[in-house]
Amino acid sequence: MTQTEWGKPALLGGQPIVEAPLPIVRPLLPPLAAIQERLDAAMQSGQLTNGGRHVQALEAQLAAYFAVAHVVAVNNATIGLLLLLRALAADGEVILPSFTYAASAHAVVWAGLRPVFVDILPDTYTLDPAAVARAITPRTAAIMGVHIYGHPCEIDDLQEVADHHGIPLIFDAAHAMGSRYRQQRVGGFGLAEVFSFHATKIFPVGEGSVIATSDTQLAQKLRLLRVFGSPPGEENTLLPGLNGKMQEFNALIGLENLKNIDRYVTQRRALVDQMRAEIAHLPGLHFQTQRPHVYSNYQNLSLLVDAGAFGLSRDALFVALRADNVHTRRYFHPPVHRHDAYAGSEHAHLPVTDRVADTVLCLPIYSQMQAQEAHALCLTLRRLHAFAPAVRERLRAEGAAGSAGGC
Repeated sequence: MTQTEWGKPALLGGQPIVEAPLPIVRPLLPPLAAIQERLDAAMQSGQLTNGGRHVQALEAQLAAYFAVAHVVAVNNATIGLLLLLRALAADGEVILPSFTYAASAHAVVWAGLRPVFVDILPDTYTLDPAAVARAITPRTAAIMGVHIYGHPCEIDDLQEVADHHGIPLIFDAAHAMGSRYRQQRVGGFGLAEVFSFHATKIFPVGEGSVIATSDTQLAQKLRLLRVFGSPPGEENTLLPGLNGKMQEFNALIGLENLKNIDRYVTQRRALVDQMRAEIAHLPGLHFQTQRPHVYSNYQNLSLLVDAGAFGLSRDALFVALRADNVHTRRYFHPPVHRHDAYAGSEHAHLPVTDRVADTVLCLPIYSQMQAQEAHALCLTLRRLHAFAPAVRERLRAEGAAGSAGGC
């Protein structure tokens, strides 16, 4: 298709190919009618929280789904990570990536531990096992892997490092509901895995999370910690817990969404296959590598943008796509070790983290996205590449380079 057939990008006075704004994510919730009867019954029962029957049912069904002995439902994944770290009753440091959402590190700090950031693998952006091994000291209390964009970590290698040093391995699996590693669903790896069911995730319940583990003692401790440390029916507290309970309404949504999660993953993977094929010939756009033993849910769809090859920097592309009705996200930028909250944090030189964070752009992807929307997105990228020199000049003339972080 020629420039004439495309027309100009919106930044140059043309019309967007994407007619209605394409959001970075669109929550997929069950129709109210599907849960109305159970919701009415829950409201009439008076038990809206405190481990109601729907929360218990969700825990049981997810334990079967993950093939683990225990699932502990909590109100969000940050609390889930915090409770898990507190349950370890450890002092010292936690090794984790800086290329993650800040909540991973925040939970470490709130648990009274110190984050130690290490580098990531250049193709999957997950924790580098060799970097983890180099960072271990007598102060290391735990290793936290993060399954980035739905792509699981190199779990076997991380587990080998953890076992060699006798250190617990846990996973921030916020992105990984429905993903698989060596044909096994994420959820049963390490000592425990923490999932996010936030509205932006592939498995949204509004706000919510679960901790999956096969360690019975750990699960018992987590169940205490999420209810202020009090056993059922007692006023006495055995541990200094907090309020981490999931509500019945959120559990009801989860029970309904669980019926469709594998279909949602299949739909996303088909959309990604389509988009990969449609823009495979464009220079300077690099997708996250999918290892052959990994089955990603594509919670997020990321590109690394090579400005020299594509013609636009990541930040210029971000601005140009927004003008063309395509919402994207620089996720995760900046990496956590460059956040003001972590100035002076302990970390080695993190060249891969810095490079990925400075060039990554996440495109729209959601379970109900239509093939024609994905096609329009790809046409928009192709048009921006074709008009890249003119787009660069327009951004410079408008002073957008500063707000976009350079063109």
